[in-house]
Amino acid sequence: MRAHWVSLLVGLALLLGALAFHAYATAIPPKSARPAAVAEPVPAGVAALVFHGGPDARYTPRLLDRLAQRRVRATFFVVGAAVNAHPELVRRMVDEGHEVGVGTFRAGPDGALDPAFARAALAAATGVHTGLSEPDPDTLDLTVRDPPAIVAGTDVRQVVRLHVNSSAPDVVDLLLHRLPGHRFVSLSEARAGSGERAVAGERSVAGVGGEGAGAEGAGAEGGGGGSAGIGVRMTGHALAFAQWHGGAIVVVLGVVSGIVAVLALLRTVMQLGLAHTSRRLRRVDAVLGQDVGPDYAPDVSVVVPAYNESANIVAAVRSIVSSSHSGDVEVVVVDDGSDDGTGDLVEALGLPAVRVHRQENAGKPAALNAGIALARHEVLVLVDGDTVFDADTVTKVVRPLGADRVGAVSGNVKVANRRGVFGRWQHLEYCAGSNLDRQILNALGCLPTIPGAIGAFRREALDEVGGISADTLAEDTDVTMAITRAGWKVVYEPGARAWTEVPTGVRGLYKQRYRWSYGTFQSMWKHRAARGRMGRLGLAYLLVFHVVLPLLAPALDVFVLYGAFIADAPWALVVWAVFLAMQTLSAGYALRLDGESLKPLWTFPLQQLAYRQLTYLVVVKSLVAALHGTPVRWQSSGRAGLAVEPVG
Repeated sequence: MRAHWVSLLVGLALLLGALAFHAYATAIPPKSARPAAVAEPVPAGVAALVFHGGPDARYTPRLLDRLAQRRVRATFFVVGAAVNAHPELVRRMVDEGHEVGVGTFRAGPDGALDPAFARAALAAATGVHTGLSEPDPDTLDLTVRDPPAIVAGTDVRQVVRLHVNSSAPDVVDLLLHRLPGHRFVSLSEARAGSGERAVAGERSVAGVGGEGAGAEGAGAEGGGGGSAGIGVRMTGHALAFAQWHGGAIVVVLGVVSGIVAVLALLRTVMQLGLAHTSRRLRRVDAVLGQDVGPDYAPDVSVVVPAYNESANIVAAVRSIVSSSHSGDVEVVVVDDGSDDGTGDLVEALGLPAVRVHRQENAGKPAALNAGIALARHEVLVLVDGDTVFDADTVTKVVRPLGADRVGAVSGNVKVANRRGVFGRWQHLEYCAGSNLDRQILNALGCLPTIPGAIGAFRREALDEVGGISADTLAEDTDVTMAITRAGWKVVYEPGARAWTEVPTGVRGLYKQRYRWSYGTFQSMWKHRAARGRMGRLGLAYLLVFHVVLPLLAPALDVFVLYGAFIADAPWALVVWAVFLAMQTLSAGYALRLDGESLKPLWTFPLQQLAYRQLTYLVVVKSLVAALHGTPVRWQSSGRAGLAVEPVG
């Protein structure tokens, strides 16, 4: 699991880094006064043309054409962002023998990003490395732009510095006319001949070029040029990709975030609207279309599959035996190869209505089928070994089975160990997520899952679908879909409460949710041919809100981070805060519908910031594993006996 978190964090960091780099590289920089011409001593009869800025799509080709016509070599200090924009122009400079150095990454007084990024851009464009760096712009203070004025102030022994703009080609022509017979060389070659050191901030080194990077230039102080290493080339290509494709990423994030917002709003509206409707129609006769007499209390067999459930099994069995159900209640505990004394603890209770069946470990589906085969009654309640019932739970969960063609009933799973923040988060998830979903799907008549913690079944319905299948890791979802496809009704009874212990740590929660998510995908694929309400509504609901929405939801978080901290758009935080407020109100309403206190609601914003990321990772990993057909073993979480007290 740590490797997945590291991968997620690294991927997020790379994405945000690419977006930040794109925002910086493509922002319009403030205008600055760059040098037009600065006199520097060079040997007699020698001149050096140095161009700062660019490459520019309009002016650089004209300038290179003029230099080629005059057979003059020059030195170019290029801007990294412009190199990424026009790599073909930099390659032309190198091919035609000009010397190329690097300035800042972006033009303007705020463009002094590490020159290493500019060098990386040059390496990606040309495959070569330069050691020639531009002087600090603050040391070059001349703003003359008129070509005749520039030429009139030019000494015959100097380095002529020009900005790449519309006047540069004309300045070259005028200079060549004024300086007939002079030899124009690269900056490195001129400096090597004069023996002078660079102006403040400039390194006199050999640059990139053909003839201009010859032996004389290579002998300059700190010289160094040549092929760029694979590392700097890859960096350059990555930065270039971020610069010119970051905009597309932003657009995609915006579109996906919009989709997420619409889906989340739709789910909230459905949850609140249909859940409220479902609660108003809680009477069985209204939900099912026919009445079930108040005296319906069939004899019930409760099957408890148990593998290493010593922490909670005693409390679970006692709560069932203490049921106020007026019919007969027998308990069949199937000890599925436990090595912690689970079966011994149950037998030590000496309860006449409780039987213990021991078998070699064969998995939960096999344990359930063994218990069903041993059960004496036609109405079955299947319950996990870490679950505690209220006194009236059995009566309430089996009562809907008295209606015609009702084959299974889901109870209301509640979090018992909710005292810590982690427990409160799961409590909110159960109430505002799972239970609201059940009410929606119950109202739509396509409930896809009877939770393993509490479910009532007609034996006839289970026999018709072949019992509990071991084809998936979510046997509860699998059997529920199978029963629905067989023509039976499956309903939700929120009054039948069952208190279960939830994982107390990230690792245990991750293992549990990964199994649930993977098993749900397996069940959806297995029953993909389902028709009727399950096919039209149930599978579609799971696909949209349990697969697509969790997969796309991280884009919204990334988009908010980008807008608030990278793109200078603080309104993104306001939008996110409004969205969070709506979800918080929805969660509060869900708590009220479920008869719960609103006190845990203060942890909901924290849940959205931290807890959700775990669920995203689980869904992504589960889907990838399912698509690749990767086998996943049953992963159980340790128990601490916290289902004993179902309040707190």
